[in-house]
Amino acid sequence: EWFRDDSPLEWHKQEEYRGIVRLYRDLVQLRLNRQGFTRGLTGQHIHVHHVNDANNVVAFRRWEQGGPGDDVIVVANFTNHPKEGYQIGFPAEGLWKLRLNSDAQVYSRDFAGFKSGDVTATKGDYDGFPANAKVNVGPYSALIFSQEPPKGKK
Repeated sequence: EWFRDDSPLEWHKQEEYRGIVRLYRDLVQLRLNRQGFTRGLTGQHIHVHHVNDANNVVAFRRWEQGGPGDDVIVVANFTNHPKEGYQIGFPAEGLWKLRLNSDAQVYSRDFAGFKSGDVTATKGDYDGFPANAKVNVGPYSALIFSQEPPKGKK
């Protein structure tokens, strides 16, 4: 059934749904910047820079101070069709590591496991940013990207 906040969590189902528990754990780890490359998820700033109503795709940037190890890009596909080679703006050129793919089968065998991965943003204005890259995003899923922080800075 639909989520209800008046119904307590059924912790006895934790083993049965261990993949979903892992998804939440991984999301919390990113949100708290436990590995030092998603500081932007701890910050107050958000900018929705890509809204495509026709394709039901949204992308936004989260940041605290900005820059590698801080800027985070989230891309969400709200359709039952995967998006391949879908162009999104990025705030900087270079390698953007895929930190989370909510469609990964490690979270559930019921998920499609659509092939998504790291992307390299190249120079070229898009979505109001100086760089862009093409991403692959599965149906009803979200991707979280960030760059490695400079050496010695996490």
